[in-house]
Amino acid sequence: MDNCGMTPGAVPDKGEINIKTVTGKLRAIWESQPERTAMVFYDDDAERLSLTHGEVQTLSMKCASLLCYHGVKKGDVVCNTLYNSMEREIVNFGILLAGAVVMHGDVIDDKGRHFWAPLVQAGVKFVVLEPDLHTPAWKMFKLDVGQSDADIEKCTRNVDAPDIQKVFKFRQEHRIKKSDRSKVKSGFDIIREHQGSLFERVSSHDPAAICVDKCAVQKHYKMVLRTHGEMCHISSRIDDMLHCTADDVIYCDFPLSWLPGLPYCHMSSGCTMVKSTLLDCPPRKVVAETWSLIETEKCTMAALQPPMIQMLSSHCEDMAEPHWTLRLLSTSGWVRQSVMDAIGPCTQSIVICYSRIETGLIARLPVNTQTASVYSEGCMGDLSNPVRTRLDQSGQSNETVKATPVGEILLDGLLVAKEYLNDPNLTKSSYTEDGFLLTGDIGFYDENKQLFVLGRKVDAIIRGNVPIFPREIEEKVNQCPGIWKVKVVSLKDDKGIIQMCACVIPRNDDAITIDRVKEFCRYQLGGTFDDDNNPHMPTYIFFFDSFPTVHGRVNRRMLAYMASEILQGNTRLQS
Repeated sequence: MDNCGMTPGAVPDKGEINIKTVTGKLRAIWESQPERTAMVFYDDDAERLSLTHGEVQTLSMKCASLLCYHGVKKGDVVCNTLYNSMEREIVNFGILLAGAVVMHGDVIDDKGRHFWAPLVQAGVKFVVLEPDLHTPAWKMFKLDVGQSDADIEKCTRNVDAPDIQKVFKFRQEHRIKKSDRSKVKSGFDIIREHQGSLFERVSSHDPAAICVDKCAVQKHYKMVLRTHGEMCHISSRIDDMLHCTADDVIYCDFPLSWLPGLPYCHMSSGCTMVKSTLLDCPPRKVVAETWSLIETEKCTMAALQPPMIQMLSSHCEDMAEPHWTLRLLSTSGWVRQSVMDAIGPCTQSIVICYSRIETGLIARLPVNTQTASVYSEGCMGDLSNPVRTRLDQSGQSNETVKATPVGEILLDGLLVAKEYLNDPNLTKSSYTEDGFLLTGDIGFYDENKQLFVLGRKVDAIIRGNVPIFPREIEEKVNQCPGIWKVKVVSLKDDKGIIQMCACVIPRNDDAITIDRVKEFCRYQLGGTFDDDNNPHMPTYIFFFDSFPTVHGRVNRRMLAYMASEILQGNTRLQS
């Protein structure tokens, strides 16, 4: 007998389907059309792997039984750190079918205590990882469980996370060398070999998933626990907003597994999910092969990040007509007018979604051929029904608000989480006394009650009560001849007044001066030679040989410190 009281190989009595739970919704989909394609996955060598609903169900139930056999109990937290792959989704489903809680650990990419902190905070007892030195999880666990070839190993020596009991080492099939294929087991091999099947009954109030998001500046992870009922509500809301059906084939390039919409859509409608590892390829290969993949699979919808949408639109403009076009593209967050250029060349319409891990999908704005020309940057459309909002400067509810001044967006409603998991300090600082979530996003309503999101409060530079976002200035200043890179930071002058500084890396083969840059800024941003009193106009221009970076990204905080030192006369920091 295994730890679930079931003989390996036996199929449990699954009972009546409860569609108010994630497991019930999944089972209803899998059993309605078992031969229909559920998942398609492409690796960097364009090798295709697909699974039907019936195969997904079999693998997921075997995975659930395997987890249970090795000690996972109902309510336990299992952290899945696998990256974009079929194995990751099967393991997610398996954890849920075992009645456990899936923690999406693929975003935890730090080292040392910053890696262990969220696992300890969430009460993780089991970890699923890939034994590959390129993955942060394996680097952290290797000393504890890397001494043997066991696929599933006890973790007893970890003083940083003492509650972790076992580690499941699931190699991903597409990353195993062909020469090693006969002697190295993949995660699927381990799951298929297990002689068992499990479907644990759960209720809509039972915990289902821990969504994880990283606050990059603080190196802190915020986590939200979602119940089965909340997950089902979110999936239904997404399907309603995107008009997704079982006939849709959706390609998604977002790195997170359950946001901003997949596999929520699969969970609710049973559509086919298409994923790939193409993000690991060179940019040109990514664009061409992504579109080839979309055409081959006859995708009807795609969830893409704005840079990919822009590159795809340029790629498709060069293709002879007629060619394949998507019915719908969806993207999340603030997008530029230029993204609308994708309508026509590669899609019929775009839906801009506003979502957060604390709220699910908040708002969406559909844009088509007729409305693309009048799209306003930052517009997110109407709020979804279960969400109400206000702006901190107006104090009015969504039902009464009209055009408003710019302020921080506050949210409350049925799907808005009321707290962060085991983090009372973060909860206290992130919610108002009357229960509204402080999103950290700056925005406003226009006269048509359309919500506009301008950017993150932490990124804004406030000058004269006007929030200014560095990216807007950077994009314009970067067009100046002779400039290679530019980053805009804030600093205080000798009077303690916040000013903007454009930090510039010149091109090696161009002669450029501060006066030339200022003249170009006046042309692009407004202002005259005699009066630069424009809040968008940088007060200072400093030249650098390079910018300080962390994990490949510019460290704005360090750059601001260096600019401040230069202002005080320490020119050594410019190089």
